[in-house]
Amino acid sequence: MRYDSVKNRLCVSVREAVSTARRGISEYSPVDAEEPEFSSIILSEEYTKQDEIKLECERVIGDYNFLISGTASKIESGRLHHIVVIPTIRDAKRKEVVKQARGEAIMLAAMHIASHSIERFVCRTIFIAEDTRETEITEEELTRAKILAFFDKCMAELPESGRAEIERVTQRLPSMLNAAFPYGKPREGQDEFIRSAYKSIAKGSIMYGTAPTGTGKTVSAIFPAIRALGKQKCAKVFYLTPKQTTAAAARECIELMVSKGAFIRSVILIAKDKLCKRGSICKIGKRFCETYSKNNMKFAVFALFDAKIPVVTPGDVSKYAEEFCVCPYELALTYSELCDVIICDFNYLFDPQVYIRRFFSSGGDYAFLIDEAHNLGERAREMYSAEISLGDLSATELLGDFSALKKASAEASLVLKDTLLPLLRDEIRKDKDGISHGAYRTRDVPGVFYPLFERLVAIGEEELFSNFSAKDDEKDARIVYIRDYLFKIKKFHSALARFDESFELFAFIDGEELRAKLFCLDTGTVIRSRLELGRSAILFSGTLSPIEYYRSVLGGDGSSVILSLDSPFAKEQLSVSVMNTITTRYSEREDSLGAICKVIAATLSARRGNYMIFSPSFAYARTLCEAFTKKYPKIKIILQTPDMTSNEKQNFLAEFEKNDGTYLAAFCVMGGIYSEGIDLAGDKLIGAVIVGIGMPQLSFEREAIAAYYQEKLDSGTEYAYLYPGMNRVLQAAGRVIRTENDRGVIVLIDDRFNDPLYKKIMPSLWSGMQFLSTPHELRERLDSFWQDIDSET
Repeated sequence: MRYDSVKNRLCVSVREAVSTARRGISEYSPVDAEEPEFSSIILSEEYTKQDEIKLECERVIGDYNFLISGTASKIESGRLHHIVVIPTIRDAKRKEVVKQARGEAIMLAAMHIASHSIERFVCRTIFIAEDTRETEITEEELTRAKILAFFDKCMAELPESGRAEIERVTQRLPSMLNAAFPYGKPREGQDEFIRSAYKSIAKGSIMYGTAPTGTGKTVSAIFPAIRALGKQKCAKVFYLTPKQTTAAAARECIELMVSKGAFIRSVILIAKDKLCKRGSICKIGKRFCETYSKNNMKFAVFALFDAKIPVVTPGDVSKYAEEFCVCPYELALTYSELCDVIICDFNYLFDPQVYIRRFFSSGGDYAFLIDEAHNLGERAREMYSAEISLGDLSATELLGDFSALKKASAEASLVLKDTLLPLLRDEIRKDKDGISHGAYRTRDVPGVFYPLFERLVAIGEEELFSNFSAKDDEKDARIVYIRDYLFKIKKFHSALARFDESFELFAFIDGEELRAKLFCLDTGTVIRSRLELGRSAILFSGTLSPIEYYRSVLGGDGSSVILSLDSPFAKEQLSVSVMNTITTRYSEREDSLGAICKVIAATLSARRGNYMIFSPSFAYARTLCEAFTKKYPKIKIILQTPDMTSNEKQNFLAEFEKNDGTYLAAFCVMGGIYSEGIDLAGDKLIGAVIVGIGMPQLSFEREAIAAYYQEKLDSGTEYAYLYPGMNRVLQAAGRVIRTENDRGVIVLIDDRFNDPLYKKIMPSLWSGMQFLSTPHELRERLDSFWQDIDSET
């Protein structure tokens, strides 16, 4: 919906009018009949763009003037044709698709007959499957009175949304246009970032910005985006993050701007299973959720709207969802349509399985602000790669002996086995226990895979759809199973459709388990395709270094804007030391444990306070922690472990708040939740010891990435191992200096830090680093550093 302030009218499409009305009308269907029967047709040449008819209708409802517009595929002989393209004919969401399409067809019919003397009219809806081009139709003959009554009913639901749009145009946008920078005066480097970000949004380009900790990247991205919104250079801003900690920073920034006079509406989106106390019960069947029979969504949305909360949090959503008995996830999504800024995870744009379809099915005039962008490449690789095993293909006994899906899955398992085993024949080796292991990779996908998985998806969709009308006691269990089964099959099927020169096929065998993996080598292409769903994108981080590497793997090209800012902090705030006589390579880690413990002890002994010790893996962090505790039992130790609960994470960080004058050594993992996205300013953290490079583990997939980039850019080792590993080091080290008042030390332990390849990635703030040989030398240097700091104060 768009408000034309010059003509004082609200412009809305038929699609939007129907989808809005469906959230508010309790008795939606204009007829009392059951869902109409479908019949198949072959789409003929007569349905072309030349036959499309643009329809418009003006209507005054209360205090609002509306202009409704839409396109009918064809109108002839008292019959309106409405073509709708859908993913598949037999889809789990078929009923919802049918309702929406029927509503659109009837609305279009109403707009046509309003100016014609027609008493009865046929609405013909034609559904075309996007994948197979299979076609089905439904026809309904309705009276003029029913058609116009339905039109009036839908229109009556629009004024509330119109009120929201008028507020946006007349109040929110002007306030954003005149929004002041919320911190008084930008820091050094911020003004340059702000100017570049605004220009990129205004021109519709992609910008890659690296700015060290302390530059204030969050506000430097959000502030120009809000000003661009006010200038109507974009229609909506999406702030995309990999972690909730960075979402909190965005929330604080928006709330501060609102406190300074800007009128902004924003919402934080999180996953349904985290938001809804009922969990995923709706996956079994909506009838099991008490919110299904209620139709209060419109009331819940506008109660939330009238609360004028600057940033609606998951807690706010849950509160209003409970009050009005609506689905909290759907409430958050529906409210997001009224918002200026949406804060959400990378998944909501980039994941081909779970992206927000209401925004990204076709894209829009959006600005994407992508925080901690250094994480996006690996996340995208996980999203676009897909794996299937014999176990995944084997259907459960739950489906019954006459299940078409069970039969098809058994046939698919045989095909997978017969296809992969010949590829693996020369690669299989047996371990000491006689278990077979092997891997094979190729750039060519066996042709049999395409029809195989297309058929599995089609049969699975058909069986899922048919189970909705089943009456037996195991119906719900089958529905859950088939949905989960289809999720895996569809992901592999979708990856097959995308397979090109930037992917490889892996075949693995481990004992009896046989797996096929479609592995995304180059994430640049898939990320670029998602960025093109918006108008512009600002990808930023404190560690996009080297920035040319990140531009390549994050979808950029020669036209992209690159911005690299120096640190705003003084070199005197930080001491960086490198212990380059110790190796932390995997084969030598046990032998170096004692020497590393002595380095950690020398670091801590120079000054009481809180320190983080970063290791390459959880296993090594535990080993190092145990060795250090045994040698220095009086030092207070905490350890990051895998799968920590929310309370455990909060308690871990709470230890840094105590500032009780003791020593604290927190053993953490590079690339983990405590190595990025957290602020422990001042005395909360005064040092970090980084053990090793943090390189990704050696694997068949990593070696494939190395081979790909060696062939493409002559930089295989750098792209597969060195750059990702050093990014983890830089992120971990970035925890120490967060503000201009911070002082701290960084100690790097590994002989490879002396290599020129690694040195060129290090930030300018580290230019005063020294290479040391013994813990005694380190202690002397740190004593001198802290003495200088004390003398300043």
